[in-house]
Amino acid sequence: MTSSIPATVGSALLATAITLTLVAGPAFAVDKPVNQAPTRAISTIDWDAARSIRAGANDEDEAIINAFIARDPAGLTEMKLPVMILGANAEADLPAFQGQGNAYTAYYVLEGAQLSIMGAKTLLVNVPGLSFRHDASTYESTGDGADHMFNRFGAFYTLRITCDAPTKDTRCIEPSYLAELAQTLTVAKGSEQ
Repeated sequence: MTSSIPATVGSALLATAITLTLVAGPAFAVDKPVNQAPTRAISTIDWDAARSIRAGANDEDEAIINAFIARDPAGLTEMKLPVMILGANAEADLPAFQGQGNAYTAYYVLEGAQLSIMGAKTLLVNVPGLSFRHDASTYESTGDGADHMFNRFGAFYTLRITCDAPTKDTRCIEPSYLAELAQTLTVAKGSEQ
């Protein structure tokens, strides 16, 4: 069974996801001069490593990848970073997807929760008026869920889960859930593949 999200919702999800990906790590506060332009760092993608992971996909992951690509997700062919989706071990339906060149969101509806995989090739640095208030970690509680952030192939990825019962659902409380879920990710596609 696959979930379907209207295009307008998908576009709104992508815009929200891109914004949140850029600030998902640490908390920010305004205290830098605002008369300077922000700097956008563009990462160099290790396409050889991404191709190696893609070529090593097992039969179950290959079936999921092929079904995902067959749906012709919006923006997939324009992606400039490896698109990662949940593999067969995650036991999830195919995601809704919205790609926008240097960033994408894959959105899953789970029982009692929603999961997003957000990928980006760029990162804002030296943003005028904003500074870090605490050190970023790979896991951050978000109140209604959690984020697990990591770098793979030179791109930046965030797994975000929001739960219907965030104080009771262990998927939103225990860092191990998202860390283990990150291990099930498989490379679906990217522009240089």
